[in-house]
Amino acid sequence: MHEQRNSEKERESGLPGGGSGRKDEVGRSGVYPMSGPHPKGDAPIVTPGSWGQGKRGAAGYEDHGESELNISPVAPEKCRDIMTKDPVCCLATDMVSAAAELMRKHDVGILPVVLSHLNKTLVGMITDRDLAVRVVAEEYDSHQSIVEQIMSRPVVICSPDDEYQKAIHLMERHQLRRIPQVDNSGRVVGIISQADIALRVHDEAKTAEVLTEVSRPKLTAA
Repeated sequence: MHEQRNSEKERESGLPGGGSGRKDEVGRSGVYPMSGPHPKGDAPIVTPGSWGQGKRGAAGYEDHGESELNISPVAPEKCRDIMTKDPVCCLATDMVSAAAELMRKHDVGILPVVLSHLNKTLVGMITDRDLAVRVVAEEYDSHQSIVEQIMSRPVVICSPDDEYQKAIHLMERHQLRRIPQVDNSGRVVGIISQADIALRVHDEAKTAEVLTEVSRPKLTAA
């Protein structure tokens, strides 16, 4: 009779012995701290190569006799993979002095020249060399001359959907240090420079080749 009552209690409670067995008080273990207010800002991003390895990084695996975890960068294919996006632009109607100030402020040596900041339709390029050769040497007044008077055109361009090797070929062929990237609507969306190739292509031989070809003295007609 007693065993029958225990079985009924167990079925009702879903616990052995009807929940009347040993009950231990559950408290903090001392291992995991109690949840509390979190600091402001995004959580730090930790790559798989450094999980649980502290400052040793991926080499930390060697301390435990395990294989090092290698994470290879994704190989670029298109111009969009290596270009610097959303370059600073100026207008054809801007004063040359304003364009020079933009170069100084953003520490760049080239500005795409666009019809408007809204559509960014590319119409030319102005470089630090243009400022030196066409403003200083030809004694333009930078506060009275507009960008249209000294900008370079037509412009050698690429599409962000082109293979990045095309941009490299154009840089070597035309001896240009930078190639603007223009989409199908004529909008400038990026620039590929020698620095972009060095930092994102990860090919020392190709970087050296581009530098050599771009810097080669141009042959003049006899």
